[in-house]
Amino acid sequence: MQPGAPAATAQSAKNKIVFGVAWEPLGFFPLRALDSASYYAQTLVFEGLVRYGDDKKIVPGLARQFTVAADGLTYTFDLRDGIRFSDGSPLTYADVAASIAVAQSKISPFRGDYECVERVECADGHHIILHLNAPSAPLLSRLVELRILPAKLLSQPDHGKSAMSTHPIGSGPFKLVRWESGLELVFEPNEFYWGARPQYQTLVWRVVPDKSLLAMAVERGELDVANIDATSWLFMGGDKAARDHDLILDRFRGSRTLYCGFNLRKKPFSDIRVREALCQAIDRETLVGKLFGGMALVPHTDAWPGSWSYNADTKSWAFDPEAAKKSLAHDGYALTKQGWQKDGQLLSLRILTLPDLRDLAQVVCDDLLRIEIPCEVQIMEYSSLRSRYLQKGDFDAIIWSRSSGPDPECSIVWGSAGAMNYSGFSNARVDELLKQGRKETTQAERVTTYGEVQAILAKELPWIFLAQPNLLIVHGADVQNIQRDNQAQTGLPWDNPLFNAANWKIVGKH
Repeated sequence: MQPGAPAATAQSAKNKIVFGVAWEPLGFFPLRALDSASYYAQTLVFEGLVRYGDDKKIVPGLARQFTVAADGLTYTFDLRDGIRFSDGSPLTYADVAASIAVAQSKISPFRGDYECVERVECADGHHIILHLNAPSAPLLSRLVELRILPAKLLSQPDHGKSAMSTHPIGSGPFKLVRWESGLELVFEPNEFYWGARPQYQTLVWRVVPDKSLLAMAVERGELDVANIDATSWLFMGGDKAARDHDLILDRFRGSRTLYCGFNLRKKPFSDIRVREALCQAIDRETLVGKLFGGMALVPHTDAWPGSWSYNADTKSWAFDPEAAKKSLAHDGYALTKQGWQKDGQLLSLRILTLPDLRDLAQVVCDDLLRIEIPCEVQIMEYSSLRSRYLQKGDFDAIIWSRSSGPDPECSIVWGSAGAMNYSGFSNARVDELLKQGRKETTQAERVTTYGEVQAILAKELPWIFLAQPNLLIVHGADVQNIQRDNQAQTGLPWDNPLFNAANWKIVGKH
């Protein structure tokens, strides 16, 4: 049903929840579809040996219990009895071993997360034992993200990519039953799921890429739950809309950082003094106030204040356009009729971004134009932006986002060889700290280590950290359990709006 179509009947609404969001997943194969929407969708159909509980602590998943040896070198998982995949086939030790093996392989962007696992064994069909070559503090959190996939598919030449991209076979609470690209994905409870099944029959993921249409669909009751941004909420009328349409806004502390990232392989963005000037030229406080209505923070790095590893004492950069001009002049730039020039080269940039970040990019561009830095914004689709530009290093700057998980391990983004280090950031000390952070076994040690990583990022500015918005989920009053326990403060893991979807409950008609 497109926005504007008649609302569902009361009877069907009791058994169906329609979730609206601006994005569509790229696919369900975990080693290739790395975008946020794909991650959210994958959490519905896949599960790991362990998972995050409501308080973000790691609790049993496919394993009914687990233990970690005192020396940190042996992890033992007791696999639940009778677990099956969504196609009815049994989930066994062979599937776990194959999933770990492919996660360690060359095709995996996450192989660094599992390189510490030297050997996997199973003595009795239930107790799966991981033997490590060195202690690894973030391993349990990485095992949350390790999707257990069927060994029969992983053994195929493409490791199951073709089969699972659009027809996933998993062991999570839902199964995918239909996908109309550009319109919607339809999920139903997985009848073979080991845990409590969702209390409704259908979850529809409705793709509504236009913010205003998304807001109107919520107001008309065409969406039961929607992941919106502050602009959409304000467009709807905020608290007045909630009263008029019997809506509830659940607001979570967000762990998603919106940023302007530079191509550090390319001049002049490889010059830290240029990056400093660009940062000083952007009025981030006003940006957050106007675009997010106070429902966001101005960050110093991509770590967020709710994290146990957060360093509150990193360098901050104030809005100071005059200081930005002085920095450029000190760096040898001269202001001409065309703008700032050095060695015959004009300081200008093209910012690439996604449709839903258009407004943010334009505000950044306008601020740079005010200090005579020519700037343009180019909007494109996610897949094209990632494969055509980011992976090939063909860009000046991007405005994009990154979500941080409960564990601060971030080698995939900030390690010199990180698979998602699109900016080309390379810092020997950061590489050393990231290796150290994997091996440290106490939280106190890791606070110090990752605090130093944050301090370096805040000082060197590979990205200008623009905003950390709250995660906003608006829903009808008849849908409950969107938020559980203290999640307003702890946030949802990876800012996943579907984290509680299996626990959502319909209590009546709007």
